[in-house]
Amino acid sequence: MALCAQPLSDEKPLLLAEVPLFAWFTFFALVYGSAMLARWLPTMIKTVLGVMLVVGPLALALLRRHIRIEAAKGPDALYRKRIAANR
Repeated sequence: MALCAQPLSDEKPLLLAEVPLFAWFTFFALVYGSAMLARWLPTMIKTVLGVMLVVGPLALALLRRHIRIEAAKGPDALYRKRIAANR
């Protein structure tokens, strides 16, 4: 049996949900990265806000993508994975 590369999912990503989240992450990562390169020192509140604006949407997009890929494996793939994790 030969090993071959198989696509994780044949479905295209949901553009209305994932692309805007990745674009949001990219924009704020560039904004805060540029500010850091310009030697901007944020306060604690601005640091927490910046982390929420950058990491939050990225985490949501990655979680949504992971769930979509797992769900594409079959109608009960997520249920089987949960049962296997609880054993």
